[in-house]
Amino acid sequence: MTRGVSCMTQSGNSNGQLRGTASRRERERAQRRDDILRAAREVFFQRGFHAVTVDDIAVAAEVGKGTVYLYFNTKETILAHLLLEGLDRLVADLKIAYAFDEAWDAHTRLHRGAIAYLKFFQNNPEYYRLIMAFDRGQFQAAIDPAVYQEVLTRSLDGIEWLERAVKQAQVEGLITIENPREAAGVLWAGLNGVLVLLSHPLRAEIVATDLDSLYGTMTEVLISGLGK
Repeated sequence: MTRGVSCMTQSGNSNGQLRGTASRRERERAQRRDDILRAAREVFFQRGFHAVTVDDIAVAAEVGKGTVYLYFNTKETILAHLLLEGLDRLVADLKIAYAFDEAWDAHTRLHRGAIAYLKFFQNNPEYYRLIMAFDRGQFQAAIDPAVYQEVLTRSLDGIEWLERAVKQAQVEGLITIENPREAAGVLWAGLNGVLVLLSHPLRAEIVATDLDSLYGTMTEVLISGLGK
């Protein structure tokens, strides 16, 4: 009987050691993946997405190029995961701005959403540039469909907070356009236009106004325009 108990104990210890080893390996893999993303974030933010190669990321992460490909099959896939970080921040900001539990009118909610987007642009310029880079490139074909779907879902989460404010504005008679997603798209496009315009020093000099002023004016023009 004692011998049997001893064998069971040894077997239990062996299983525990295997689980511990597997758990340690998973932590190491997760840490390596995070290290690669951190390195990619640094070089992308410093030099821009298009100028950086996978070799550059491997050097910054202090790993071999093959190791990078073990975790991310393309450079665009790395960008997609960094983009998800930025979208998480943006969605959180828009959710706070909407303030579901507050009894604000639609105009206030639309204005707060616009300001939240401006603050995201000002406080996270690198993530904003990544969002723009993702939109311009042929990234859908270069990344796994599941990752692309995750990016799309997270992006929809963001615009849906704006769409909620639009639906409230429809109920209150502030906005007359029938399609709330289209109205939200108009607002988004107009505000992005101001951000892109004044990001270029020459264009900013031509317009001869500051970002906050032009952005605020555009916000009011868009809201009132959607009511006509």
